[in-house]
Amino acid sequence: MVGLVSEHPHYRDHVAPIARLVNLPPDVAIMAGYGDLVRARREGYKRFVRIEHGIGQSYGTTHAHYPGGANHSDVGLFLTPNEHSANRWRKAYPRTRVEVVGSPRLETLPSPPPRVLDGQRPVVAISFHYDLYLVPETRSSLPWFAPALPDLAKEFHLIGHSHPREDLTYTYRRLGIEYVRDFDEVCRRADVYVCDNSSTLYEFASTGRPVVVLNPPWYDRSKDYGLRFWEASHIGYGVEHPDFLDAFVRLALETTVYEREEALDIVYAYRTGAAQRAADAINDWLGDTP
Repeated sequence: MVGLVSEHPHYRDHVAPIARLVNLPPDVAIMAGYGDLVRARREGYKRFVRIEHGIGQSYGTTHAHYPGGANHSDVGLFLTPNEHSANRWRKAYPRTRVEVVGSPRLETLPSPPPRVLDGQRPVVAISFHYDLYLVPETRSSLPWFAPALPDLAKEFHLIGHSHPREDLTYTYRRLGIEYVRDFDEVCRRADVYVCDNSSTLYEFASTGRPVVVLNPPWYDRSKDYGLRFWEASHIGYGVEHPDFLDAFVRLALETTVYEREEALDIVYAYRTGAAQRAADAINDWLGDTP
């Protein structure tokens, strides 16, 4: 697809719905990550549009992979899912156009599976962020919660997922857990989703199903980064200790977190029409640029 630069499949999932709706000039590239911006420059593109590849989480740094990050002075248009990420780009690049459009990914997620029938074990998907030594909140919670997984697998049909940049096939196999790499497949199968720090928490919740939020002890409760930490952390029940994980999964399957919709409203300014809204913003920007 001309003009779409995507290193990772999950980046493409956010960009492709937009790229189908616009006819980009040959010098314009749209991407969902900093690595793809570097690649687009190398491939000779001259004008750039960047959309977030998730909810636009940030950690108070100028790391190039997150909203407000360094080395984006040549980007002509930022497309964001919410005001949090938009405001970080506006502050860092006050002369660059920023538009809040929502997340195109939401409208491409598979429909929920049929409700669990009596006598069938619910399908629980568990996922972990890859171990990134940026801030404590980007560290994986797997070492803390791993002891709870064998018992969880005895009670539920447990499937394992991970941040797309890390392959946990061996880890899950060692624990006797099926590894499901594709998040769309997770959405097709799971009744509840358990995760520490990923935009997939909010994507799964947007389909109307429960999530459980893992909070290992090294997450700094005094830091306020917004969104997942901690403004919209009430997307699901939060678990602090592995001994309580199975109980909170049962609770999530049986009850609804009444704040879930509020959390989703913080993360997604719009839950439908994002791709068309983004395409309209791109076309308007193209009309204003030489």
